[in-house]
Amino acid sequence: MSGGYFDRSTYAMREIADTMERDIARALQPKPEKEHMDYWVIYEKDSFSSFHNYNSYMKFASYEDAESFLLRDKTIIKAEQKYADLFIADDIIFQSTTHNMSDTPDGEQIPVLYSIYHCCYDRYPDDADVLELSDETINAMKEAYRQMRIAEIYAIRVDWMMSGDDSEESFRERIKEDLAEFEKEYAVKDWTFLYDE
Repeated sequence: MSGGYFDRSTYAMREIADTMERDIARALQPKPEKEHMDYWVIYEKDSFSSFHNYNSYMKFASYEDAESFLLRDKTIIKAEQKYADLFIADDIIFQSTTHNMSDTPDGEQIPVLYSIYHCCYDRYPDDADVLELSDETINAMKEAYRQMRIAEIYAIRVDWMMSGDDSEESFRERIKEDLAEFEKEYAVKDWTFLYDE
């Protein structure tokens, strides 16, 4: 035999620890240069309960460019104040003169509304596998990993004893040996090493 008392549940403990280890390594990897994003988009509210990006996620260099594009459609005009107030949004400033929203309460006729929104932020390039964690969080995760591995050692040794593979004396000796070996490994661990998936 080789354990089985815990129905192989100790493997899940190692999987959790391994996942923590990979996440710590990811967080410690050098980060790519962030890209600065600064643009304007148009949102369309054609449903009472939701809104979406207007015209296939077009981006504009300025508010004026977005407004000019929107007002090319002669059926779109500046919104009446009551619609901006209705949705508590200062940036809802245009309305359709020909289309109304769907799913409005009691079938109320509310025109489709448009807003121009400024997006300004820094982000990592697309598909960058970046995990940002503070040093304090990384240190707490290292300790969580350590405690999970210690729990795994105890669980495996209890499993083997309760399954009849180890005597009580062997159980106590092997716990001491396994813990000492793990602490040596932990003391020199390279946390930046990323394992291949």
